[in-house]
Amino acid sequence: MPEYSHIQTSVRCDAGNFTSVLKEFAAFLSRVGLDNSYFCSGLEWELADNGFMYQGGNADAEEVPVEGLSLHVRPYVVGLTPEVFPELTESWLEINLLFWNEEITADYITGELVGKVTPYLWDLIKQLASGYQQSGVYFTSEVTDGKPWEAIITGNNAELWSFDAAVIPVELIERYGRPDDRLFYYTYDDNKLLLARREVWREEPWK
Repeated sequence: MPEYSHIQTSVRCDAGNFTSVLKEFAAFLSRVGLDNSYFCSGLEWELADNGFMYQGGNADAEEVPVEGLSLHVRPYVVGLTPEVFPELTESWLEINLLFWNEEITADYITGELVGKVTPYLWDLIKQLASGYQQSGVYFTSEVTDGKPWEAIITGNNAELWSFDAAVIPVELIERYGRPDDRLFYYTYDDNKLLLARREVWREEPWK
């Protein structure tokens, strides 16, 4: 099994709107040139014994050509409920695009990305953020997967910055205060806070 990096966000979702949320995600995948057939296959909201909703994790990875490279991109969703996070009063769906770390990472110590793939990754982050604004859009690693959103929900500020890039909607900007410019490039655009970890991106991806 490869290790994954994630472009991810979360939306309010339960059995009542699961089908419409998947339809919106399928439309997003189509817009960015990815196969959406798995998410048009009649998936239904169904909770496992541990409180997670896993009906959305079996899409295949798709090979995408990017600047002469071939990247494996895999769409993935998982449902998170109050059984999993007692702080929740409603269920959420985590929406992900997964990438093989070995294909996008130039330096495994710092996490620095392969320069050729950064425009593609940042474009996907921007496009996801333009359609999903109920929480931030985060670029995370295998270790930090899901932690920024969990920090918002649980109040665990120690994990609030556990990401390598993010687009923060206006409703959450105050929570982040003033970013540390020794660690992050950051700017404000269209009432959103854009962040990219310096040692990972090496330059501002929004230039």
